[in-house]
Amino acid sequence: MNMFRSKTLATAVALSALILGPLAPVSFEFGATPAFAKGNGGGNGGGNGGGNGKGGNSGSKGGAGKANAGGKAKGAGNVAKAAAGTAVTATATTVAIAEPVETAPNAHGKMASELKGLNAYHASETAFANASPNSQVGRIAAYREAALETVAAGEAAAEAAAALEEATAALSASEQALADLDQNYSGRTTAEIDADIAALDPAATDYQSSLDVLNAERTAAETYETDRAALETEIATNEAAVADAETATADAETALADAEMAEGEALTTAANGRTLSDPAIDFLREQLGL
Repeated sequence: MNMFRSKTLATAVALSALILGPLAPVSFEFGATPAFAKGNGGGNGGGNGGGNGKGGNSGSKGGAGKANAGGKAKGAGNVAKAAAGTAVTATATTVAIAEPVETAPNAHGKMASELKGLNAYHASETAFANASPNSQVGRIAAYREAALETVAAGEAAAEAAAALEEATAALSASEQALADLDQNYSGRTTAEIDADIAALDPAATDYQSSLDVLNAERTAAETYETDRAALETEIATNEAAVADAETATADAETALADAEMAEGEALTTAANGRTLSDPAIDFLREQLGL
């Protein structure tokens, strides 16, 4: 590049910085990524296009080389925008790496030590089926059966509670329907209307028109009374369903409590009277498929 072209380029860069500086940063690449020197607070301009800029409180000085701004950035054709006070910021992305969690090397050993005779859970299904009730395997088999009964009792209790909730909701809905029906009807009863119809004089000139009015009123009253009777029957049915569901729920809860007690006693027997920690019980249940 000759002297004339260098001066022309430097002039163009300076004009671009002055005119476009407030709008957007301008950068030029000359074969390599440019490194920008940081201008000082007072804005020492006049950075040379091919010069080295020292960051901090200095502007930019000519000569191809290095720009010092706490560190050194190499580049050819660095452009410093001290007048615009432009700062170049590098953003780094931090990646967090989770460390694997290791199981304590002697965890199973401690569990086996606490279980003691209950380690016989390793027995086969054939051994469980044929074990003597007084043997260790037989006592573990009895505990497993008791635990399965507790699971079944818990499911039955949950189903009973759901049935009670459903029956209660149905009763509330029918009671609300009856309340809405009563609120929306303000007419007389069919008996009252029938009395007025019977009192009409067939010889009167307005007999037919009066009869028509009363018959229309009676039709509305009859519809209301029919719907109300149906809702009353529905409410009675739902009340009986709620009572039955309440009884079933109470029975299921009692059965669950009994099953839990029997399971606890079976576990104590299988553990030879020892009290196990919760982690040990959870581990044993897992091994037994509970």
